[in-house]
Amino acid sequence: MAFVDLAPGGRAGIISTTDDDELVGSVDVRLDVHDASRIEWSVTVPIAQRGRRAYAIDVELEIPANVFAQHTPWDQLQSWTRLDGPAESVEPGARVTIDALRRATISFAHKLARAGEGFARHCRLAGALCSMGRREELEEGLVLWIGVATATTEDARARLVTCADGESAEIRRERALIDEYVSVRLLEMLANAERALVALSASPNAEAYTTAIAHGERLIGEALGKEIAYRAERRYLCADPTSSATLEQYLDRASRLKKHFQEVLFLEPETFHVAERLHHWVAAVAAVVAATWAFAWQIWLINRTPTAGSTLGSGLVVIAVIGGLVYAAKDRIKEIGRSWISGNVHRFYAQRVARWRAPARRLPGRDVVVSARESFDQAVRTQPDPLNPHSGASVASTLVKFTHRGSVIAHPSLHAAGVRRVKHIFRYDLSPLFARLDDAVKKVPVLDAETQKVRFIDAPRVYRVPVWLHVTSGGETRDERATLVIHKRGLDRIESDSSQDDLDTGVLPL
Repeated sequence: MAFVDLAPGGRAGIISTTDDDELVGSVDVRLDVHDASRIEWSVTVPIAQRGRRAYAIDVELEIPANVFAQHTPWDQLQSWTRLDGPAESVEPGARVTIDALRRATISFAHKLARAGEGFARHCRLAGALCSMGRREELEEGLVLWIGVATATTEDARARLVTCADGESAEIRRERALIDEYVSVRLLEMLANAERALVALSASPNAEAYTTAIAHGERLIGEALGKEIAYRAERRYLCADPTSSATLEQYLDRASRLKKHFQEVLFLEPETFHVAERLHHWVAAVAAVVAATWAFAWQIWLINRTPTAGSTLGSGLVVIAVIGGLVYAAKDRIKEIGRSWISGNVHRFYAQRVARWRAPARRLPGRDVVVSARESFDQAVRTQPDPLNPHSGASVASTLVKFTHRGSVIAHPSLHAAGVRRVKHIFRYDLSPLFARLDDAVKKVPVLDAETQKVRFIDAPRVYRVPVWLHVTSGGETRDERATLVIHKRGLDRIESDSSQDDLDTGVLPL
């Protein structure tokens, strides 16, 4: 049995989350590598039943000064905000709207993702524990999560794919898309499960889990074979490992399906930069100050009493020179005012103000659901050289800090529809740094043990960027500290700096 790794989702990420029953009142954070150039952090904030709920997001990246490249942070940032929460129940064959079907589909997709995370967690914990009792429970856990995934898929198809009598062509078309999307998500879950088994087989205790790993692979192979046969019967596009064109088409189709269904949850953004709004006011004030200054000087010079024709001529020259200096100073004042606002407005208020409104199909009045103030700040930090802190040598780094201060506004209609949380997704492009990095592979001399001659091997040249994500909401705090590993070709992985709480507890969650 073989899998083709079609997406970068296999990269290691750091996630802090809770069980489904606790999702309504908890803050979830995730720090991950999205692709070869972008780091991603996502934050899910609960919505209060009434009023507003304040929250704060802080992100810091400490980039070595020798590789830092000047860039505009706002040009590198992408952000989305969407609603999150259980969808309303859809009964088999019931008459529903397209939006209701799409929201219910997202709910089922979330359950499949949770099943995949549960399977991976079982494998990860089993590889770290030594109790014989835990080994015996591993196989039961793997069977459980595969069963949950297949049962969730069957339930989704029974509730959302079965057509009712007299439905329109648009509804039937949407149900067909749901069937295909659920299939794609099941394949992704099975692929992630196979990766978890491969990681478990490479663990130090792999011999103790030989039977369980083999059984898990059989379950995954059977589920995968059934789903591929189902897709072939429905004439859905299947990934052919021997055809790069087919693989490209499959990825494109999967991406289109994901965007189609998740679009129903996204809020409509409205953003503006504070400095741009204040620029015109500052320019007007500077022009008034400069004009007043010029007018005062003109009045003073005109009221001077000339004593001779030569004096009158020299007075005109002085007036002309002073007038030129005044107008030159006026332009300089405008530039200074603009630069001061751009560099200091975030200290008093924010650099950008954002509001996210519900689409008209959810709230006819397009009410604001989330409002926030955002800012970027850059500073140079100097620390003692870690090789010898007492030598007096220092190491400089550039600290890029992103702050997000917002509030979530409760709406009774959204609460009645099952919406319980709001999810922010941020992606930051670090590609401007790559041109400053050394080659991804360097030649390292080693001594060959057999020939006693020097030979050269390829060694990876990587750079490490510490990352800190801090979230507070309603007295709850989430902290993630990690190290981003990058090289000339792009982002490689992210490594957690915090201890693995799951491994410390020694509990296999079911």
